[in-house]
Amino acid sequence: MTTEAYIHLGLRSVTALLALAAVAFGVLRALTKRGDWFRRLKRLIGALVLLGIAWLALHDVLATIERGTALETSIESWVWVAVDALLPVFFLLLIEGWRRRDALEARLAEQSETDPLTGLPNRRGFSALAGAALAAVRRHGEPCVVVALDLDRFKAINDGHGHAAGDVVLRGVAAAIRASVRGRDVAGRLGGEEFALLLPGDDVADAVSVAERLRALVRATVPHPAGGDAAVTLSAGVAVVGAAPAGIDAALAAADRALYEAKRQGRDRVLVAG
Repeated sequence: MTTEAYIHLGLRSVTALLALAAVAFGVLRALTKRGDWFRRLKRLIGALVLLGIAWLALHDVLATIERGTALETSIESWVWVAVDALLPVFFLLLIEGWRRRDALEARLAEQSETDPLTGLPNRRGFSALAGAALAAVRRHGEPCVVVALDLDRFKAINDGHGHAAGDVVLRGVAAAIRASVRGRDVAGRLGGEEFALLLPGDDVADAVSVAERLRALVRATVPHPAGGDAAVTLSAGVAVVGAAPAGIDAALAAADRALYEAKRQGRDRVLVAG
């Protein structure tokens, strides 16, 4: 074959491979990615068009090999020049567009499960992370404990010093929580001044120790807006997560009951459910 024929084969082969790769990506995303039916239909139609280009390119490759030379009309030649030039650009733009969309979807999903004030998981995010962590400890037969936390007299802080001061306190408590938990522990802000911890692998004694350290850390490091001898304190309830499917919800409910008993007994303390 001539040098021109080899160049012709190389260009057509690259065009066919890029078209097939784009088809594979398009079909995969149409079948697996969320989206309305119209977006899925557009992806499938685009995949069919690219499949047609790939078939034409492969047909041209086989014909060139059989003839030993490139044989095209002037119109075909210019069409293939356009396809050979534009398809790589289209493919790169397509991949970049999908990458940006995936990054945006991931960021939106993260924001939907994150409390914007404290940076901790919100109730939805906590439930998702806690469910995965609980499944892991159950596979290994390890214990698991939840701790319900609630700031004492937080309404008085908001009413007496403003919501901006209350936000500073909440961010300080969140920082203390992050400093108190380990890598596999799950912490979250469930709403208002309510927080929760899931401690995989810990028993009740371990959880009480963590809650007591956190209680002392909050008192020592989170300044009260009133200043002076006033201190930010929290009360906590501890409960074991049972083996039932609703184990986390039932444990949180039990921990909440212990928490409010701690408040009834004078606040700034940790109690165990039951």
